[in-house]
Amino acid sequence: MKKTIFALATPVSVSAIGIIRISGPKTFHALSIICDCDLSSFIKKREFFLKKIYSYDKKLLDEALIVCFEENKSFTSEKMAEIHIHGSLIVIKTVLNTLGKITYLREALPGEFTQRALNNNKLTLTQVEGLADLMNAETEYQQKQALDIYTGSSNKKVKEWKDIVIKILSIIEANIDFYDEIDDFELIKNLNKMILSLEKDLLKEKKAFGFSESIRSGFTVAIVGKPNSGKSTLINKLANRRVSITSKLSGTTRDIIELRYNLDGIPIIFLDTAGIRKSNNKIEKIGIQNTLNRAKKAHIRIILSESKSDLSSLGFRKSHSDIILRPKGDLDGSEPSISGKTGKGIDNLLQLIKKKLVDKTPQSSVINRTRHLKRVNVCLDYISNVKEFISNDDIELELIANELRGIIMNFDGLLGLVDTESVLGEIFSNFCIGK
Repeated sequence: MKKTIFALATPVSVSAIGIIRISGPKTFHALSIICDCDLSSFIKKREFFLKKIYSYDKKLLDEALIVCFEENKSFTSEKMAEIHIHGSLIVIKTVLNTLGKITYLREALPGEFTQRALNNNKLTLTQVEGLADLMNAETEYQQKQALDIYTGSSNKKVKEWKDIVIKILSIIEANIDFYDEIDDFELIKNLNKMILSLEKDLLKEKKAFGFSESIRSGFTVAIVGKPNSGKSTLINKLANRRVSITSKLSGTTRDIIELRYNLDGIPIIFLDTAGIRKSNNKIEKIGIQNTLNRAKKAHIRIILSESKSDLSSLGFRKSHSDIILRPKGDLDGSEPSISGKTGKGIDNLLQLIKKKLVDKTPQSSVINRTRHLKRVNVCLDYISNVKEFISNDDIELELIANELRGIIMNFDGLLGLVDTESVLGEIFSNFCIGK
């Protein structure tokens, strides 16, 4: 019999309430032990009821609100209960210790409640991915994208693609045995039209992948320039606190400092980098090389420079995403400028960053993970093969049918209907114990 599991679903900290979850075949039996009473009359009501909680030696621990869920009516699809106790650290500790002494209970592993929901077909793999993203969401864009995946919007689109391919395959298979008797021109014309439409959709999703992936992980914005150009002062102003050491001494910043920032819902990771200059210091040279590597991969570079001609001396080629500003804008000089000391130009900078990231940028909520992109790329390869077979003088319907089955299999992979085990470890490693 599957073990009944329990875990604290709220943080281990002083709070108004703490919530403990129990799930599995002996959930209600475990509740009757810690409540020291028969709960059968309460279970079917699925309402909160107030009960005293006792230790294994019948010592009163707390008074709690308890709600029960019968099998097939819970998040995990198993018998399940939630115990809402007072959020005292000692109350949480003693209640968890009491549950841990019940022989048929064990503490849940990270994400195990969600994994049971997946195993019991309450959630699909993509919904689990969406739930993981939702739990880690820090900005509105991340929240929206995660909810699109968790609520099944992404699955709906993939299912539509799959239905198109199934329709094409059914037409092909129906005509394999009678190919000599049918109007092959009309058949191939319709097949070509549907496959090209599907290819267009997948290419659109592939193009938008970078944006969707960056919504999950954050867009990187590197602040670069020569030593003492105000990079650390600027990032400290953005953070409204001291995250980087500032000094009149050149070469103070050696490691890349990261600042996570919510820009009107867009997740940004600002990078405070080492000042770029020629140096004989081995450690500083490593920091400068790291700066060049990260800055070249960044979505946007904020280049603090007195002149646009400094780009080559900094080791960069001009990019359309670069934002070049004169540093120390609190002093007289050319415009546009910025000052981390006074805050001059920061509002304009943030709006320009937003414009560069969002305007004319394709958005997608269907594929936002590397495993999704791999599946889409394989589908596009199959489509390329189908187009080649269609263009041949001697059309082999059996070969086309085989490629179409490959596309369907990869759509099933996107939906999490096949080959799920290989990705579960990575997903659930990011879940908390009580989820």
